Amino acid sequence: MKGEVRPSKELVRALLGVIDKDDVEELHDCLSQQGLKRAGYAALLRAVRIDAGGGRNLWFVRPALEPYCQALYGAHLFRYFWIEEKPPGSPKRYRLLFQNGGDGFAVYAKQSHGLNDIEATGCIVDECRSARMSFDGRGYRPVRCTCTLLGPPEVTKVRRCGSDFRDDQSSGFASPCGG
Repeated sequence: MKGEVRPSKELVRALLGVIDKDDVEELHDCLSQQGLKRAGYAALLRAVRIDAGGGRNLWFVRPALEPYCQALYGAHLFRYFWIEEKPPGSPKRYRLLFQNGGDGFAVYAKQSHGLNDIEATGCIVDECRSARMSFDGRGYRPVRCTCTLLGPPEVTKVRRCGSDFRDDQSSGFASPCGG
């Protein structure tokens, strides 16, 4: 990804604090299998910084392609995390805003309540479902949902959010777009 870096120890520590203990154990196993240092979790991850203004950064964190750790991937998807970094001196420096597993993630320039809109995409063989989300002050909520039939021709349909699955966890595993 353009602009990707290895996440800082502090960012990794914040991430490890919010994921399931079993997932942390699987990451530990990956470190061992890859011959990496016991606390070398940052080697398994990549992060991209988005300047949110006001001294805050937003971080998109996903698994690294090398070294590859199966614990962070599925059959065709990857896990990812959207984390806010507040200015130094803030009582809680990092805050998990959103996490998911899917085939795509987008960040938009438009902001709601000071945080960028995002879009989660999940696909199956012949279609993808996307949920564009805005921050409402407490969490991200779907505001525009689509289903794309991969064709040919490729056709994207706008659909009512929440009509057939939880859009905040966008996935291709729902009733067919045409169904």
